[in-house]
Amino acid sequence: GTVSFLLVLAWQQDVLYLLYTTDRSKISVAISLLYIFVTIHCAMRVFNISSQINDSRKVESMIINEKNLKLVVSENKVKIDNETFLPDCLVTDYIHDLISKTNAERENPDARNTGSDHIEYYESKLKSPHEIGWFTADIMIKMGLLGTIVGFILMLGSVSNLRDFDVTTMQKILSYMSSGMGTALYTTLAGLVCSMLAATQYQMLDRSSDDLIDSIRHLTRVYVLPRLS
Repeated sequence: GTVSFLLVLAWQQDVLYLLYTTDRSKISVAISLLYIFVTIHCAMRVFNISSQINDSRKVESMIINEKNLKLVVSENKVKIDNETFLPDCLVTDYIHDLISKTNAERENPDARNTGSDHIEYYESKLKSPHEIGWFTADIMIKMGLLGTIVGFILMLGSVSNLRDFDVTTMQKILSYMSSGMGTALYTTLAGLVCSMLAATQYQMLDRSSDDLIDSIRHLTRVYVLPRLS
């Protein structure tokens, strides 16, 4: 909603038109395309994480409300009684691993180790797709700085071959300098704004992922592990 409002406002104030017409390097176009890419990727991650959160709540409700809870693995799926299977999701996969690990330790007590909290694997699996977003946000800042350098090169290049100081020549030079400065400023603006928006989106995704992992830890430690011990 906030991004849409800012886009509409920028369109009404002709900021986008000035951005793309003033930037002679066209770096701002590349930055905008990168931002569209990360926004689409972020939307896909929002859908995925939201689905995982909804499924984890279903699993939590099923486990808590089951009076005769008996967690077993059947057909590579987790059952909480003789008939009910848990839905396929991240928390179910984690419970499946806990059951398998517990069964293996019962058969071979020497196999016990301190790595019981292997949820870090699932945390990495959940958050690793966000690394491309953070990388792209950093790239957009650097592209904005690159545009600043290009703009100053264009601006200073207009006076490097200066020979005459008549009015017409000075007007042309000022026009070139203005164009170069516009390139420098607008590419910096595009890089900073798009990078901040992308970083905000992925920060919210990481926070949601952390909340999901915390809820999985709480569920398994309070309701699942006591049943397996």
